[in-house]
Amino acid sequence: MEVQQQYGDQVTFIGVPGLADQESMLEFIERTGVESLEHVPDETSGLWERFGVTRQRTYVLLNDDGTFEVTGYGSLEQDVLDLIAK
Repeated sequence: MEVQQQYGDQVTFIGVPGLADQESMLEFIERTGVESLEHVPDETSGLWERFGVTRQRTYVLLNDDGTFEVTGYGSLEQDVLDLIAK
């Protein structure tokens, strides 16, 4: 991911597939070429629920202080830039 290459020293990127078991997650990672991301399976969607995620391609920007923003309607790169600027 280009945005990870640019900002990986400032931001940690983690993929969280909801309702996905380990095997499905690994298949997705291989199929989409996102091996550079850390991934955490969320078989019960507990993480998705915790952060109010209701659909795919949603980004949760989690700050060091525990506050977070849920986005995904625009550009991940722009969201990361906005987060870094704060």
